[in-house]
Amino acid sequence: MGNSNVSTNSNVSTNSNVGLKTQLAGNFTVQVIDDGYADTKSKSEDSTMFITPSYVTAWRPYYDKDSDLKQSPKSNLSRIETEVNGTKFLVGECAVKQDRALQWNGALDKHNDTSFDVLLKTHLALMADKPMSRVKLVMGLPVKACLDQERIEKMKARIIRQHEVSMKLYGMKDYENKIIKIEDLIIKAQPHGTLCDLILDNKGEIINKELARKVNAISDIGGKTHNLYLVDTLEPLSDYCDTKNSGMYTAYMWIKDYIEQELHLSVADGQIQYIVAAGQIKGYDLTPIIKKAYSTLAKRIILEIQTVWADAFPFIDNYIFTGGGSAALRPYLEEEFKNAIFLSRTQNPSGLFKQGIRRWKRTVG
Repeated sequence: MGNSNVSTNSNVSTNSNVGLKTQLAGNFTVQVIDDGYADTKSKSEDSTMFITPSYVTAWRPYYDKDSDLKQSPKSNLSRIETEVNGTKFLVGECAVKQDRALQWNGALDKHNDTSFDVLLKTHLALMADKPMSRVKLVMGLPVKACLDQERIEKMKARIIRQHEVSMKLYGMKDYENKIIKIEDLIIKAQPHGTLCDLILDNKGEIINKELARKVNAISDIGGKTHNLYLVDTLEPLSDYCDTKNSGMYTAYMWIKDYIEQELHLSVADGQIQYIVAAGQIKGYDLTPIIKKAYSTLAKRIILEIQTVWADAFPFIDNYIFTGGGSAALRPYLEEEFKNAIFLSRTQNPSGLFKQGIRRWKRTVG
């Protein structure tokens, strides 16, 4: 290795590698879209994380000339107008506000619904900083759904292709046209993203080797699903990986039933999440019923954990709660799991993004 000729060749090789890395970086962008039942999250190499409610409705006009009484919104995502195949839609926060009869899509295979294609294209457009772009994408599925090869193939057929979309955000005068070609797709179990976020750095390299060597039990509480994911030295143990339909909407629907039966007020499925966030409706304080619903849901989740992981308890080093329900249910869950790690709804997409970097953008040679 000390030979000067070898050293010269090595320098040439190094420069070539640098050029190759630059070329790779310019050719495509790694992106992640986590299309949860409640929120859709996305992140690109060139962007912060975008988060929108997972709702789509028909387009309505905007009375901008009558909006001078209201303060300007803090985010331009407050109104997202998306045009797909000549049809206009409202997406996210404005869809919820404008359509008071909005229905929640809790279907098992929501990717077959038209709204998924609109949400997908909307977030691809949000991340696209140029009129045309090439993308390698990472997405997640509930744990048990990752074993459904037919569903995965259907997703790939819908996603790995060229997507054309026009989008206008709050404050924009005209629609912007975007063409995004998705060239490859990784589909992982959603809680795998949390594991990646905890052990990988931003270059996709394993930096938390101590945690990686442990037995980590991840409880991922989303909008519809509760994913249980047990990993021993980075290997998922199939006997202890499962998906239950006990996400936050279970509690939301209990609260909705109370509002309709006790207060005699009719509310659409799509509105209940935001009524809960407000904590009241028409002057009625919902705090007691919200606490009761959250406590009951937490007990159900604890029971599911105790059942699915019963034989594994002696070997588990860390209990990790993640997903949108982690923070909401923490006061009730930590009574049973006092030393657990509680994370947020952004951990899964953040980690899945690092998984994409590890797959497609790791240091060359």
